[in-house]
Order: sequence, then structure tokens, then C-alpha cells
Amino acid sequence: MDVYTIIASFFQRHLEASSLAVDAIADTLGDAMELLAKAILADQKLFSIGLGADRASATALTSLLQQGIWRERPSLPVVELATHQIESTDQGVGWVSQQLQALGQAGDVGVVFAATLHAPDIQRLAIIAEQRQVSLIWIGNRGPGISVNLAQESIETTLAVNHTLAVCLARLIDTHTFGPMET
Repeated sequence: MDVYTIIASFFQRHLEASSLAVDAIADTLGDAMELLAKAILADQKLFSIGLGADRASATALTSLLQQGIWRERPSLPVVELATHQIESTDQGVGWVSQQLQALGQAGDVGVVFAATLHAPDIQRLAIIAEQRQVSLIWIGNRGPGISVNLAQESIETTLAVNHTLAVCLARLIDTHTFGPMET
């Protein structure tokens, strides 16, 4: 097996998808950042939601917002809803729905990393969020409201880009909330 070829091909697809996506997602990601920053400044909760393979992206966003890596700053209020111990998507969606039902309040915002979710799962989460008046931002799949979607890409490329988007979104929120970074 030629691992170099496999690795090079993976990175090539990821880099191409990332660079080609910028024009399509920049405005949408900016809208998402505005909504998230507004919630933070209004002392609302942010939910970072990741199901299945997307739980790593949710964990990354949570960690970056709570701890920061770019500068010293206060922690931001993020609740991670990542299904680390739940194996089936259906159970994961059920658990996240229960958490949103219990914790969600009007004005809260959730980022749902949703590359592996199917339409019924998306609808189920959207209904609970609507009931609790929690706005959701969908990354990697199309849901109601703000969606950053790379539907034409393979699942492995979408997952890789989703993780990159988590880091990018954290940086945008950090810059918007605390001002420009010193260089």
C-alpha cells in the first residue's frame, strides 16, 4: 500500500474543497458569527452540538471558545453537546433534543455540526430548538435558518472542512468579541 498517495489525495481534496468553498460560505459564516457574538454579549448560552463523527468539531469549537488559543481573555459561555458515549445517531439526536429541551432558553444559539445527519434528524432537532426559541446554525448540512453546506463533497472531506470551520468560527467570534489580534 502506498500511504503517501492516500495521504496526498486526502489533503488535496480537503484543500481544494476549502479553497473553493470560501466564496460560497464567507457571507453565511459572517452571519453565523454575528448571531453567535450577539448571543454572547447578551449573556445567552451557546451550544456546540456534534453527533457521530462531527463530535470532534463540536469539541474543538467548545475548547477554543472556552479556553482560547490566540490570546489571554475570559472564557466564553459554551455548552458542549457532543455524543462521545452514544453510538447511534438516533440515540444521539434524542439525547441532544433532551438537553436542548432542558437547557435551551429564548435567545440561545446552537452550532450543529451535521455532516452525518439525515433530514429526519435535522427536522427533529429543528423542532425542539424552535419550541425553546433557540436559533441553530447548521455546519455541513442544510437545516432551517443559517446553513454552511458543502453537499457536493464526500463525507470525509465535509468532516475535515467542518473541523476547519469550527476553528475559523472560533477565531471570528474571538476577534469580533475582543477586537483584532495583535500581529
